[in-house]
Amino acid sequence: MNPDMFELPIAPANQLKDACHTLSSLPVPTDQFAARLQFIADLMADEVGLSGVAALVWRGRDRSVTRAVIGQELAVGRQPGQDGVTVPEDKLLSRRHFLIRAAAGGFVLQDLNSHNGTAINRPQNRVRECDLHDGDLILAGNQVFAFFDARGKTSAW
Repeated sequence: MNPDMFELPIAPANQLKDACHTLSSLPVPTDQFAARLQFIADLMADEVGLSGVAALVWRGRDRSVTRAVIGQELAVGRQPGQDGVTVPEDKLLSRRHFLIRAAAGGFVLQDLNSHNGTAINRPQNRVRECDLHDGDLILAGNQVFAFFDARGKTSAW
């Protein structure tokens, strides 16, 4: 073995970190991820009493936190129907924009052929239908909704 082989310069720390993330298949942390976590933390700091339920939580125009407990299904839009979440001031939402429904021990989000689409966790991730996970962000119209599933949990966040 050649002893000179180990005298190569070491890459800068940020390049080594990126290489490790690539090799281990972990996503590289981004400012968007940090912003998402901060958004969820801020909502949870303002909201209590979600233990044991699945809920959709968002900030209204007046910055107050609003929540809707999700039963078998919950429609969201400007005019979603009698038991839905109504956001009439958001003109980018369709009348019935998306639906969250209970399915196989979890919840599924379904875009209801909305004009502007529905995305999960980031604007580029548009979906027609997808399984929801605790902490997912739903982007629809000008709104950002946070999905929380605390069923089976004994304490609040």
